[in-house]
Amino acid sequence: MSTQPKIIGEGLAFDDVLLVPQRSSIRSRFSGEIDTTARVALGAPSIHIPVISANMDTVTGWKMATSMALLGGFGVIHRFMSTAEEVSEVRRVKERMRVIEEHPPVIPGHATIHDARLMLKQRERGYVIVHAGESFDGSFIGIATPRDFDAGRPDTPLTEVMTPFERVHRVAPGTSLEEAVAAMRQHRVEKIPMVDANGRLLGVYTTKDHEYYQHYPNASLDGKGRLLVAAAIGVQEGDIERALALAAAEVDVLVLDIAHGELDYTQEILRRLKVVEGLKTPIIAGNVATVDGAKYVRDSGADGVKVGVGPGYVCETRDVAGVGVPQVTAIMNAAEAYKNDSVRLPIIADGGIRKPGDMAKAIGAGADTIMIGSLLAGTEESPGEPVEQDGILKKMVRGMASATAFEKRLALGATTTSLEDYVPEGRTTFTPYKGKASKVVKKLRGGLLSGMSYSNARTIEEMQERAQFVIVKNPMMPEQRRSLQS
Repeated sequence: MSTQPKIIGEGLAFDDVLLVPQRSSIRSRFSGEIDTTARVALGAPSIHIPVISANMDTVTGWKMATSMALLGGFGVIHRFMSTAEEVSEVRRVKERMRVIEEHPPVIPGHATIHDARLMLKQRERGYVIVHAGESFDGSFIGIATPRDFDAGRPDTPLTEVMTPFERVHRVAPGTSLEEAVAAMRQHRVEKIPMVDANGRLLGVYTTKDHEYYQHYPNASLDGKGRLLVAAAIGVQEGDIERALALAAAEVDVLVLDIAHGELDYTQEILRRLKVVEGLKTPIIAGNVATVDGAKYVRDSGADGVKVGVGPGYVCETRDVAGVGVPQVTAIMNAAEAYKNDSVRLPIIADGGIRKPGDMAKAIGAGADTIMIGSLLAGTEESPGEPVEQDGILKKMVRGMASATAFEKRLALGATTTSLEDYVPEGRTTFTPYKGKASKVVKKLRGGLLSGMSYSNARTIEEMQERAQFVIVKNPMMPEQRRSLQS
């Protein structure tokens, strides 16, 4: 008979604790003294706002991932689509902005205006580079924009409406974005190619990209000045191909989407991707809730860990399986697992965030970032259209272990479990339409700044070190509190 104790301790959730106010020299949470820059994964760029949108099919597609990165956060595109579709979603985020477009939309000169419009519908750029012959070798014969398209019919060849190479304003190699913008303003154009002495195209600067940098100074960017984006993968054989395809599309981080991260699957797929395939893209794995679980993910080769088993709004794991660890304790467990590491694995607190104060508590407990799903599910950028219920606009949100999500996985061939055998551990519901995601992120960031100010913490690291908690004994339920007040 096992000698392990049946009860190993007590657990604390967000509502069970409060941050203790401390003497602080921070003049104001909005004074600029607080830096919320946070790590996401080893080998990945940091982000300015430690908020990540969850890899749920009612939360993060390319629109949400784009918005989150522009705001200074991060988005994980869900995997409940074909590999080609997920790759396309990643590329759409990557093409939103960049210092210089190194791979502009190119099209042969015999193509028509109709052909160019179709290309730009997919690429979402405001121009095409026109080249001679069937293949592009770096040289080009002109540039055409939607304004040029208005000068012809759908079947008009681009060579009849484009601005020819001789009349295209150009900049030399080494020209900075600011210098290119000055040249575009001087010549009253919105795009300007960088061309070498041999007439070869090296890239294209645009005023639109520059405007993005001006409007979103805290955007989460990769080394080429493009938006950061992550994408989820599973643990089936086909997910090896999916991971490699996403890496080829230059996704910044892969997220292993598995409810129980302390399975053999985690170690097997991390070894396959990192050792056998030699993949260099950082991989976040999870979910875990214990010290041993956090160590297992680290020792398996992950570059970041997701912490949380059952705390999500649409997760029913605790009701169905009876499994879980309250989220504050789970985060502290992961922090304990890594406390002596010279390079600590970034911790993502996944689930249970209902209020801005929960974010401050999560980071105070040891998380580097938080992952949210349901709070963003009702926003404009989340997949799906709003529906009206009882005169109120709402959007669907569902746990990825729900029955409806399972049926989608089954249709995609992403599971080998039969419908008859599957027991859902998530639910499907509707949440009020909230408008833009920026409103949610702004509230969360405001709560974090305030919590850090109370804790005299100027960085995420200081918040992790200095935050202290007091346990709330027998917290009243809202209805009990209202009864006493009446």
